[in-house]
Amino acid sequence: MLIVYLFNALLASCAVYAFVRGGAPERVVAVAFVASAAASYAAIPAHGRFHGLEWGLLLIDAGLLVVLVAVALWANRFWPIWIASFQLFALLVHVAKAYQQDVLPIIYFAAISRIAYPMLALLVIGTARHFHRVRLYGVDPDWSSRAL
Repeated sequence: MLIVYLFNALLASCAVYAFVRGGAPERVVAVAFVASAAASYAAIPAHGRFHGLEWGLLLIDAGLLVVLVAVALWANRFWPIWIASFQLFALLVHVAKAYQQDVLPIIYFAAISRIAYPMLALLVIGTARHFHRVRLYGVDPDWSSRAL
């Protein structure tokens, strides 16, 4: 249970940092992360589960992927592409579990939950780079004038 508290503290810290120092893309991703984490806690089954495909978590991860791809398409940043790629990996873990039901529950749980840590690191790095560009140049456009 300690890992949950530590993750929540890390998520909150990253989200606050993104809101204080980031631009619109950083804020959108921070809100999406917090919302998906809250929804995941509501959808996570009682202990002893993850033996089958977790449809609630799959839907939450799919929704988060849609948001992250939209940010990656319109943001004037490179890091959202990486975050969307990590989220695609998380979604593919669900697909693998649907295809191969005998995946150990702990492996399934670990694969879909631990992917959040590098994603949070990318958000912090992207926020720091945005803040640096604003200090250096005075401006850092948030959104591209055209989608990729």
